[in-house]
Amino acid sequence: MAPFKRQHESQDADKNEQLSQRWTARGLSRRDFLRLSGAGVSAATLTALLAACGSEAAPTAAPAASTAPSAAPSTAASAAPSAAASAAPSTAASAAPGGAVSTVTRTAGTAAAGTAAAGAGGATSLPSGGKYSTIQPVGKKGGRIIEGNVTEVKTFNGMVSSDTSSAAMIAMVFNQLLGLNPDTALPFPDLATEVPTRENGGISQDGLTYTFKLRTDVKWHDGTPFTAKDVVYTYTTMQKKELGSQRTTELNDRVESITAQGDNTVVFKMKKIVAPFLTSNMYAIVPEHILKDVPADQIKAHPFSLGDAKATIGTGPFKFGSYTKGDNVTLVKNPGYFRGEPAIDQYILKVVKDGTVLAAQLKTGEVDFGEITAALYEDMTKQPNVNAVKYDTYNFNFYTYQLDTAKTDLFQEKAVRQALAYALDREAMLKAIQFGLGSSGAGTEPVLSWAYAPDQITTKYTYDPNKANQLLDGAGWVKGPDGIRAKNGKKLSFTIWGQSGSPVIDGYMASMQQLWKAIGVDCTPKNEEFSSLVARLTETYDFEMVIVGFSWGVDPDQSTMWATESYKGGFNLNKYSNPQVDTIVKQALSELDQEKRKQLYIQMQNIVADEAPSVILYFRQIPAAVNKRVHNLFPNAVSIRWNAHTWWVD
Repeated sequence: MAPFKRQHESQDADKNEQLSQRWTARGLSRRDFLRLSGAGVSAATLTALLAACGSEAAPTAAPAASTAPSAAPSTAASAAPSAAASAAPSTAASAAPGGAVSTVTRTAGTAAAGTAAAGAGGATSLPSGGKYSTIQPVGKKGGRIIEGNVTEVKTFNGMVSSDTSSAAMIAMVFNQLLGLNPDTALPFPDLATEVPTRENGGISQDGLTYTFKLRTDVKWHDGTPFTAKDVVYTYTTMQKKELGSQRTTELNDRVESITAQGDNTVVFKMKKIVAPFLTSNMYAIVPEHILKDVPADQIKAHPFSLGDAKATIGTGPFKFGSYTKGDNVTLVKNPGYFRGEPAIDQYILKVVKDGTVLAAQLKTGEVDFGEITAALYEDMTKQPNVNAVKYDTYNFNFYTYQLDTAKTDLFQEKAVRQALAYALDREAMLKAIQFGLGSSGAGTEPVLSWAYAPDQITTKYTYDPNKANQLLDGAGWVKGPDGIRAKNGKKLSFTIWGQSGSPVIDGYMASMQQLWKAIGVDCTPKNEEFSSLVARLTETYDFEMVIVGFSWGVDPDQSTMWATESYKGGFNLNKYSNPQVDTIVKQALSELDQEKRKQLYIQMQNIVADEAPSVILYFRQIPAAVNKRVHNLFPNAVSIRWNAHTWWVD
């Protein structure tokens, strides 16, 4: 038997060397390969990591079409300033093919939170002069722009939207009281005539009253004048729980009343000081005259929300044209847009099968604009007809543990949650699956946030399988004959849900499954279509674990995910609850001194990092491409569509 053993070992060594060569051929670190293989990660797992990146000759990884609930943001990335599900595409159309990393610096975003409520920034005009706000004169009118996207639009109603595909279309058709400057993340007036400040009388001295003066030249697409009644209707309806909006809890917690003073003035009375109100609570305004007689619990299913040329009425630069589910949304220009007639005639959101198809259509010109996969970014920078860029974002992918004991009690012990986090080599997965486009980060704040402080985060989940094993051993989870740990007769075995059709999500789930198996944990990946997965996350909460994408807003407030009251009404998906965190986030929201706010958010992050109710796998850096015939389209991490009326094509 001895000779056979040596031969077997030789074969294993050959296989490992072949894998190592494939690993480094993809531009991945040999050190990471040795760390994984040396830690006992199987050749099958390492092969799965390579497969997740796509074949060496022709990478096929598709973007992780983030699911999960939204807060704009794009930032929701493309529509509203508050956090939103998933990420929106971006790229500076005028940038060089290589593109500069990071579109918004932490310095630029610093004033966005806290100072607005304190009275900073009285902008009365559109952004101008910055990297993403220097507009070329329109050289030609007419034509169309086609955006490619791998995810379906779920709704056309901003009151209930929870995904970025929907947010993208909503931002083209509707307006908000205030928008966000793509360069600074500071508010600028949209439907309002100016940003409220203490200096201009828009914010009361006690910080509890906001008065918005509205434009008088705005009409809905059907010709009906826009008035303060529309704003009041939008916000008061969003405060109704029967609407089913993920923003209801936050609005009810912050806003006492919204009233109209005549047709052109709206007054918000706050329950407390809310430092980021002007950046995090601006939403697409909907038409009262279309929806006023519709019961709140029926609005989601109303033609207005589902896409109907007569009912889906906005104030924005484009009108709703048509919607073919699973294929495309067509918008047509609004000649009566209050900022001037849009330059292009049509804007089309085209649903494509996957990231590979999207990249191919960007190359051929069938699609003008779209987010591309990390695997295809380098290839896209070499294409003569497109500008390809990559940029930091507020978006991230994470997994969350079900903490509702009525559904499972597997994750009630902190030691279990921490052990699973330590067992993951997030850096190696990021390099292998996302080609290094992103950051594994520390804490919960994204790298663009002014509250990002990795050096002050005390619990960091670096790859440490030995520590993971020690934690599980100490908690009484013992490996059985099959290698799976059990305690009190119950195995540490569960299902993790993810979106179907995404090789990136598949790659992460496969890697997590194998890395957890190495410490005696049994994880079974399951995929589900996007809309069904969103319903599972935000309506039935029927999961043990899930991996999803999300996006914070430009403000570092994260109460929508960590506050107890945000369960079933926010984006606290897993019923996490910590009274100390609740106190800190409330205190931070009422603190106008930015440095004091930052320290509070560092405290919050340290508690959340230690308890690990959810674990951020990586913050996304998004690669995207724009056809060179397109002008003035500047994708970025803050607001892509703020100037859609100025987009034009050769």
